[in-house]
Amino acid sequence: MKKLMLAAALAASFATVNAYAAIKVGGVSVEQSAPADGIPLWINGAGVVNLAGHSLAAALYVPENTTSNSAIMTANMKELRLIPIKPMGGVQLGEAIDALVKKSVSAAAYKGYEPDLAKMQAMFKSVKTIGAGETVSLRFFSQQGTYVMVPNGLKMAPIGGPELFDSIARALPARVINSVAVQRENHPSAHCPGCAKPEKTL
Repeated sequence: MKKLMLAAALAASFATVNAYAAIKVGGVSVEQSAPADGIPLWINGAGVVNLAGHSLAAALYVPENTTSNSAIMTANMKELRLIPIKPMGGVQLGEAIDALVKKSVSAAAYKGYEPDLAKMQAMFKSVKTIGAGETVSLRFFSQQGTYVMVPNGLKMAPIGGPELFDSIARALPARVINSVAVQRENHPSAHCPGCAKPEKTL
């Protein structure tokens, strides 16, 4: 009985430590998990991106690690985090995301996104500067849309549907969305729930 209790305690301890593990991307810390309404989202990929002339660490989180792009895009809950490596203006980031979408979709699709992108840009304008290492989050819930969260806890009402979130995600480097190396770095245990199986391929 004591052995079982000790094993349970050790497992709980590992889970707690693992839940707050982080990796370095471009010199800034990127967390391994992103709890969303009590449900853990796990980092699925990460890398450095360049937006508006600024380098940012970027990472995508999903409920269960996967190397299937279709599974990533159809996940009913996911989060994209952007973390400036050096301070940048909120306006710049809002405009950069807008440009990212405009570049990656058709003119007709972009026109459909314009009202939501305008709301997003207005949100970013409320933040004069996003400091180095501070997190901007775009969190998607299938029944609600995308919440935009910026430093100091500011959050806007959900906008858009999965198409808008996925258009932003697809415009980023593939490693940000899907990287087995990133998944394994934060989940060294072969028994980790949610880790991508090595036999899966794109």
